[in-house]
Amino acid sequence: ITARESLEASLLIGIMLSCLVRTNGREHWKAVWLGALSAGLLSIILAASIVLTIGSLEGVVQEALEGLVMLAAAAVLTYVLLWFRHHGSEIHNSVQFSLATAVSAGSSGAIALLSFLAVFREGVETALYLSAMSVDNPGVGIWLGATAGFVTAASGGYVAYRGSRILKPGTFFKVTGFVLTIFGAGMVGQGTLALQAAGLFPGTITIWDTSSALSDTSTLGTILRTLVGYSATPSLLQVILWAGYLVLVLTLFRDVGESKSATLYSEPFHPVGTDYHHRLYSVIRWPRLTTPIPVVMGAILLGLVAVALLDINVGDFDNQGPLRLGQFQGPENDNNLFNFAIWVAWLPLLSVGTVLVGRLWCGNLCPLRLVTETARGLADRIAGKGSASSPYLRLGWLLPLTFIVITFFIKWWPIQSVAWYGAIMFIAIFVLAGVVGFFFRQGTWCRYVCPIGGWLARIARLSPLSLRASSSVCSTCASQPCVRGTAIAGRCPVFLNPSKLESNRHCLKCWKCVTNCPEEKAALRLGWRFPGAELLKPYAPDLWESLFVASLMGMYIATGHRSPELASLPWPLAFFGLIFLATIAYLGFSAIVAVLGNVPFRRAVANFGYVFLPLEFSTAILAFGDDALEFFGITQAAGSVFLGLGFLWSIVIATSIVRSQCQSTGKRVAVGIPVGIALLSILFLWLSWYASGTVTDIT
Repeated sequence: ITARESLEASLLIGIMLSCLVRTNGREHWKAVWLGALSAGLLSIILAASIVLTIGSLEGVVQEALEGLVMLAAAAVLTYVLLWFRHHGSEIHNSVQFSLATAVSAGSSGAIALLSFLAVFREGVETALYLSAMSVDNPGVGIWLGATAGFVTAASGGYVAYRGSRILKPGTFFKVTGFVLTIFGAGMVGQGTLALQAAGLFPGTITIWDTSSALSDTSTLGTILRTLVGYSATPSLLQVILWAGYLVLVLTLFRDVGESKSATLYSEPFHPVGTDYHHRLYSVIRWPRLTTPIPVVMGAILLGLVAVALLDINVGDFDNQGPLRLGQFQGPENDNNLFNFAIWVAWLPLLSVGTVLVGRLWCGNLCPLRLVTETARGLADRIAGKGSASSPYLRLGWLLPLTFIVITFFIKWWPIQSVAWYGAIMFIAIFVLAGVVGFFFRQGTWCRYVCPIGGWLARIARLSPLSLRASSSVCSTCASQPCVRGTAIAGRCPVFLNPSKLESNRHCLKCWKCVTNCPEEKAALRLGWRFPGAELLKPYAPDLWESLFVASLMGMYIATGHRSPELASLPWPLAFFGLIFLATIAYLGFSAIVAVLGNVPFRRAVANFGYVFLPLEFSTAILAFGDDALEFFGITQAAGSVFLGLGFLWSIVIATSIVRSQCQSTGKRVAVGIPVGIALLSILFLWLSWYASGTVTDIT
């Protein structure tokens, strides 16, 4: 027990001592030893107190104390890691360096505190274990064994100290930084497990069991648990937060390594090809590309509507039995081809596809755009040029509202379960699109009104696929065919200026601007970038959209929750009440961020909502993709994957937004606390519904 519990602290202290030697700071060893010896003495006092009172801490109290100390140690370790990251370049460029800067900045105190926490965390556990054993088995054998274990662990620390000294400075700090990062992740993982066992964190499912191949109690398992936080039966939350710590530290490493004027993850845009002779452009520059495909999609949708309205027999989809791929017939779903195609196939593919390739559906596949353009052409012949979009439409409130309203009726009425109702809804949407197209100019429906577009516009910001212009070429172009349009392809259907495009939000990926761009210029090209790159500053923040993200978090709780208490509420009250509460909570969150980060309140509201966008998308998949997930029997698995990835993605975006909005390190740390609490709260809530389980810490 003592060898196992002391090894991690011993290795950590060995690395710390070696770091001080490499920085000519041997005189500061006393801070490390003071922290370590104080923790050891306090642990001995604690053990003696437990033995004397015969009241050893057990159960929840023990697990809670262990978990909290682990997380505290990981927090201090992160600070030390970032300090070494910041001074690593100085160390690499000069052999003569000193720890004076760190001491003057208070880092010696942090190192002493880290030493204390590293030893005290293990000392508390050891004290609890040994004191409990000594109560039942008094004698010197326990203490002799404990001493031998401590000597063994101390030997491991000495080996780490001596071995790390032979490396070159640059290599040394890279290696120790990596080792300490893994140590920190292990602390977070084990601390999470302990807090779950104590009931302070929600219990989640076990995602794998490798105990038959490598148990926690084996020699190798013990070493891996010490080094990387290995667990043979880890909980889902343990793995998510373990990975979350790595993502956070790696993102912060990049943050520290950049100049103050740089933008975190200001990833370069990687265009496809060097000109329009690439095979891809021969396809997307075909002027008629976006016409036949929407016609085919419209014909398919009309066929599905006919099946739903006329109850047409189409074999296995005719309400006579289960589908071949899975059970879709039940109290909430009739076995109809329309329901299967729309709710099981189309909606999930549309959502995930938009994250991957942006609004490709809107510009190349959606028949609604043809409806609006046809209605606009008819109106032009009857009454002349249509009126511009109303200023009320351009405020940004209508697009979110249409999506919220249509979701309310879809979940209130049996639209997803009775094919006839679903068909009527799509007919109504087509009629409304035609009316808007008739009375307003081209592009009004797609940009300001369409409920499907309202859903896709935000998540398209996460897409790595982008269309961007070469500013050097576009600045010398006088004719601007991409803006004004040509007889070949017309102008952008939503009146964007492609030469100044910074966001995927409204770009329909219809390729008209690429078609209009002269071949000799080839300024507009398709390419790849870091996923969600436009949110990392963020670029082009929109107040309404940011509020919309927060409101949708409440809407998804209303539609995707698994709470008996919420289910007992009247649907309109639960739906609109949760949207209202989520919006108010976000405004309160923004007020806290504004105060802590010295950021104007309006700017905080407009920017920090994007922190939650990846998690919002993940919860939307669970709330809207329920039919597909249940059909394929992957609700829990898909929920675990999407929530985990959404949380990790939000960490990266949150780190960048906090850095770009807050000017000093202190303000960034202060703002990071409520941001982290908010992200964890959302994660905990949804995991408790979709991946709940019982966690017992047997380590």
